[in-house]
Amino acid sequence: MKKSFLLIALASALFMCSCEKDPANNPASHEPVIDVTPYLGNYLMSRHTDLILSVATFNIPIDRDLDVEVVTVKKDPNQQYGIIMTSSDGMYMRGTVDTLGLHLQNDTIALNIDTLGVKASLQATMSHPVISAPVNGVMDWTSTATGTASAVVPVLGTITGTITGNMHYRTALR
Repeated sequence: MKKSFLLIALASALFMCSCEKDPANNPASHEPVIDVTPYLGNYLMSRHTDLILSVATFNIPIDRDLDVEVVTVKKDPNQQYGIIMTSSDGMYMRGTVDTLGLHLQNDTIALNIDTLGVKASLQATMSHPVISAPVNGVMDWTSTATGTASAVVPVLGTITGTITGNMHYRTALR
């Protein structure tokens, strides 16, 4: 009787130890699905600046539509869930996609303005929000700009200032 009881206890213990939860049936073990595919493709991109150039006590608005350009978004071969965004105008940005959306790395833009005898050079760092997957081929986001500017003004010479504001991006599938 003792042997039978020990054999039953041993068999029960082995049975209990060998039963593990099947990860396929355990919803908590599923990794979230991350897909870069919705972002990939060729787009037409428009950009609109809404910047303020601050020089001493003066604030000068810079409200300007930049030329529409062709943007290509491809998979980054060196980073899982990574993308590389390039444009016909020389833009080069990298980012990664997660369950929240596309996270672009900060980038720097440079604008040269020659108006009314004033030549200005602006350089701003763009901080991008999380960008949702395209809806009907359209991505739309507004990034924050901070930077510096210098301008050559007749009579006054070279002046410097700071830039703050936003840049609105909108893309549509080509």
